[in-house]
Amino acid sequence: MKHKLKSSYPCLVKTNNEAFDIDENDILEIEGEERLFIYPLSYSRRNIPFYINLNDLKDCDKFSVFDIDDDILIFLNKTERVRSFAKESLSFNDDKCDISISENVLRFENKNAIIEYELEKAFLSFRVFKLENFACVELDSCLVYAFNMKDNRFLLFKGNEIEFEKDLLKLKDNLNDCEDRRKSFIYKFSGDKVEIEKSEFSHSDLHLNKEMTAYRFLEALKVKDYAFAKNFLSGNLKNIEEKELSNFLGNISNFYPLSTNDYIVDSKNFKNLVRFDIKSGMIYDISVDKL
Repeated sequence: MKHKLKSSYPCLVKTNNEAFDIDENDILEIEGEERLFIYPLSYSRRNIPFYINLNDLKDCDKFSVFDIDDDILIFLNKTERVRSFAKESLSFNDDKCDISISENVLRFENKNAIIEYELEKAFLSFRVFKLENFACVELDSCLVYAFNMKDNRFLLFKGNEIEFEKDLLKLKDNLNDCEDRRKSFIYKFSGDKVEIEKSEFSHSDLHLNKEMTAYRFLEALKVKDYAFAKNFLSGNLKNIEEKELSNFLGNISNFYPLSTNDYIVDSKNFKNLVRFDIKSGMIYDISVDKL
């Protein structure tokens, strides 16, 4: 039996041996195939690649099946959905914060700002609460979003174990990095500020290749394990204080290797090209150029 494919959006269609670009104005005729692979050209969390088993066609949210004359028409549906939100409000001295939570979006709104954050994955449970001058949302007892009512910024805390005790947040997390690092932090909320009250790291002795020196150093800076980062410094760099290291490259969000010694380091508001001079597995010099 012949199949015809019609789409309500532009996409790439692959069979076993061929590929076709189609849009809303095209119709594709298919014979002798068992599967079709559909790649939407406009990618989103809900608009992802999928396949169609032509031997077992059933209506679903991604496509509908119709018998027209002697052919079977497969119509690709747009994956638009109605998104529902849970809503809660928290009152502060001269303001309030309206919090909306859907399966993939977290939204904070006060009299001065609306902030939305796209969640990385679905959650099973949530808790909304107030801590000092922060509106907080805890997801699945492993993520905490804290929205600062004064400057409209938010902080994200995540860990395998999260516990609150009055104005303290106690956090433990396995980082699964080069050192198999485990961290234990205590954060103190005071007014509209959050400070690290205590921090501890433990490591596994993995005896990694010396070519990983720069990578391991940046990894330590990213998670603020400054005492460990100093282990890779040699010569005059050995005298750098931990406070200097904390300001060295700013608040690192990620870094990308260009080679074993050259990296693009992405901090909160800027990117740097960072080059390391390494001898016998130790760092003797670091050059930083803003990009």
